[in-house]
Amino acid sequence: MEQRDFAVADLRLDGTNPRHAVPTPTTREAIAALLVKDPEKLLRLAQDIAQKGVNPTELPIVVFEDDQPVIIEGNRRIAALKALADPTLVDESRIRQMLAITARRFAYPQSVLCVVAKSRDEARHWITLRHTGENEGVGIQPWTTEQKHRFAEKKSPTEKALRFMQQVSEWYSTDEHLLQNIEIVRSTRLTTLARLLSDPKVRNSLGFDFRDEGILAEYEPSAMHSSVRRLFADLATHLSVSQVKSKDQRGEYIGAIKDDLPHNSQRLTQPRFVPKQGSASSSTAPPTQSQSSAPARPAAPAPAKIQKDKRVFQNVVMRNISPRTAKVLNEAKKVVIADSPNVAAILIRAVIDIAVTEAAEKQEWRRRQDKLRDRIGVALRHIDPENEDRKLDEARRMSQNDGALSVKNLHGFMHQWDVHPMIVDITTLSMVYTPMLLKLDEYLGENPK
Repeated sequence: MEQRDFAVADLRLDGTNPRHAVPTPTTREAIAALLVKDPEKLLRLAQDIAQKGVNPTELPIVVFEDDQPVIIEGNRRIAALKALADPTLVDESRIRQMLAITARRFAYPQSVLCVVAKSRDEARHWITLRHTGENEGVGIQPWTTEQKHRFAEKKSPTEKALRFMQQVSEWYSTDEHLLQNIEIVRSTRLTTLARLLSDPKVRNSLGFDFRDEGILAEYEPSAMHSSVRRLFADLATHLSVSQVKSKDQRGEYIGAIKDDLPHNSQRLTQPRFVPKQGSASSSTAPPTQSQSSAPARPAAPAPAKIQKDKRVFQNVVMRNISPRTAKVLNEAKKVVIADSPNVAAILIRAVIDIAVTEAAEKQEWRRRQDKLRDRIGVALRHIDPENEDRKLDEARRMSQNDGALSVKNLHGFMHQWDVHPMIVDITTLSMVYTPMLLKLDEYLGENPK
C-alpha cells in the first residue's frame, strides 16, 4: 500500500462505516451519526487536531470507489476536519459554535497523509487488528494503569515541580536550610510535590500559578518565603504522597499551614510574570524585596488583556437594562479587583447571572434556562446567531467548556468556602465577558419588549 496526500475536501466519508447501524450516504448524515452517541467526543477530537494536527503514527486508510477516495479507516478524524472546515454540517448549535470558534483560532490541517489500499479486502486485516482488541497478541495490547502512569512520568517527569524548585532556589538562594530541604525533596519526594502543585487550590493558596514560559506570582518572594519554607520542610521530613492523594487531603494540608501562607493584604496589585530560566526574557538575578518598588522590567509582561481592567467590568455601560440590574453593575464597578478579589469574583458571577436572566425573561427565551451555562449560551446565540463577532469567542469558549475559567469556577467563587480567586483570573473573566454584556445591552435596545 502506498502513501498519498489528500485534500480533506476531496475525501469521502465511508457510507457503510461499521460504527453506524444504518448507511450514511452523505457527509452531513455521517457526522450526525458520529454525534448521536457523544457529541463532546467529536468536538474534543476536532479541537485536538486543530491544535496538534492529525496523529502521524496512525494514518487513515483510503480506497478508490467510483474514482473517489473513500475513508475506510479514520472516519472520525476526517469527519472532525470536515466539521472544522464547514461547521454548518453540524446541526447541534452549541457544538457548531465551538467548532467555528476553534476553526478561527487555529490553522487546522487542510490535507491529510493517507495510506491507499487497492481494495477493502486488502485493508481488512489491518483494520481488524486496529479495532478488535489484542487478538492473542497480534493486535493492539492496551497499557495497564501502572504502565500509563509510568509513561506519563517519562513523558514529563514532574516538569512543573522541577520548575517550581528551580525558581524557589533562585528566589531564596541565601536560605541554606531551605536549599537543603529542596535537594531532599528532589531526590525522595518529587512525586509528592508534583501531586500537591497539580491542585489549583494549592497553587492559589501559595500565591502563584504556572504559565508556559514561566511562573505568575501574586506576591513578592518575601511574602511567600514562610509558606515555601514550611512546604519543603514538611516534604523533606514527614509529608508523603499517601497524605495528599485526594483533593480533601490536600485541602486539609493547606488548612494546617494557613498561618504560614501569605496574607491577602500582601497581594500585588498586578501579578508579576517570572520567566523560566533559559527563556529569551529571563533574568539571572533573583527578585528581591527592594526590587518591588523599582519600575517593572519590560521583559515578559503579562498578557495585554490582564493589564487592562483594574475594576470589575470597568468598561461596561448598559443603558437598556432594569434600574435594579444597572445598580448592581454600577456597584460592582466600584470594586478594585486587587483590593477585594473575593468580592470581585462574586460580583462578576452575580452581574453575569442577573443580566442574562433578565434578558431571557424579557425576550422570552424559554429553552434551556435551568443552568447559568445554558442561560449564557442562549444569550450568546441570540445576540450573535452567526458567530460573526470574534470578540465573543472567548466568552463562548469559557462558558461552554469545563476549563480553568469555566462557569463551574464562577459557581465556586460564590458557593465554595475553600476557593481562593486569583487576581489574574478575575481580571481575565472581567475582560472576557465585557463584550458579551455590551452586545447584550445593544440587542436589548434594538429589540425592546
